[in-house]
Amino acid sequence: MAIKKETDIAVIGGGVIGLLTACLLAKNGCSVTIIEQSQVASESSWAGGGILSPLYPWRYSAAVNHLASRSQQLYPGLVDGLRSSTGVDPQFVQCGMLINKFDVDDLGYEWLNNNQIDYFNADEMANKNVPFEVEEFLFLPKIAQIRNPRFAQSLKKWAEQLGVEIFSHWQIDRVAHQSSQFNLESEKGKVISRQLIVCAGAWSAGLLKQLGIDLPIKPVRGQMLLYKATPEFLSSMILSEGHYIIPRLDGHVLVGSTMEDVGFDKQTTSQARELLESFIERTLPELQKYPVEKHWAGLRPGSPDGVPFISSHPSIENLYVNTGHFRNGVVMAPASAELLVDLVLGKKAKIDASPYSLQCG
Repeated sequence: MAIKKETDIAVIGGGVIGLLTACLLAKNGCSVTIIEQSQVASESSWAGGGILSPLYPWRYSAAVNHLASRSQQLYPGLVDGLRSSTGVDPQFVQCGMLINKFDVDDLGYEWLNNNQIDYFNADEMANKNVPFEVEEFLFLPKIAQIRNPRFAQSLKKWAEQLGVEIFSHWQIDRVAHQSSQFNLESEKGKVISRQLIVCAGAWSAGLLKQLGIDLPIKPVRGQMLLYKATPEFLSSMILSEGHYIIPRLDGHVLVGSTMEDVGFDKQTTSQARELLESFIERTLPELQKYPVEKHWAGLRPGSPDGVPFISSHPSIENLYVNTGHFRNGVVMAPASAELLVDLVLGKKAKIDASPYSLQCG
């Protein structure tokens, strides 16, 4: 029997952005339903690396860095609260990052100094648990990571504790706005909501097009390799040549990523694997003695200059978007959810909302 559900707020998209947005709304007393086309947090929220900083932040606009900086302030308290209330540890670790000096130009040093980011020559590290010579790297000790699948798991549990209803494997076939409400139709049923928030990542543009909105978001594939090393093998993240290496607490090591404009194709390729393996051979050859446990691909929501859309719609009442975070969804998630919730509830925003507004003609 088809389900018919009425809710105050429907959130389309159950990734980290959608989950956290829904949790903060529910915490403020709202009735919220999440609609997710597959498993919760099974797309880019699961597939990425979880580095809690934009890669080479000096190459990004102030709009991206403002969200990243605010999120970095929010993460420790958020993670402590999630661990306490859900029993799931998102594995937030301030492990620091080694960055290849050849990737840091004058603009990079200027940005690091102007923003008072701690860094020093890596060969000065007191505890060099790094299996290669580090003279050609800078070390940024305060860069943190989070294990995004565990982060998403804790957010899902928190959402359930807050009374958020989650409809998984609901493919929305039709979105309509009439009589001051939104009708969301699926073969499984219908959700009727007074307010709608689109957090559907790479799929957001297709959904919004049904409401006459053209949003410049497209899927960008990224592929990753997962090695099974040991917890003692590597203690810090590594960034070099635009690729990264991320050690997890249990000894797994992630290597990524690619940037591929191939539409909604999530297949892995031998070319990408060879590219990442070649990067490892140049950067951390000692990792090659460990087996590759997994190779996967995910679709990022590509947007112009990586700046997300976090906004109400200027003419469709009670329609909001929180999408288009490109490579930095997990990086910017806490501040993005906070900003969108402030907009929905009519509160004074903690940061300037104008860079993220919808520009509709």
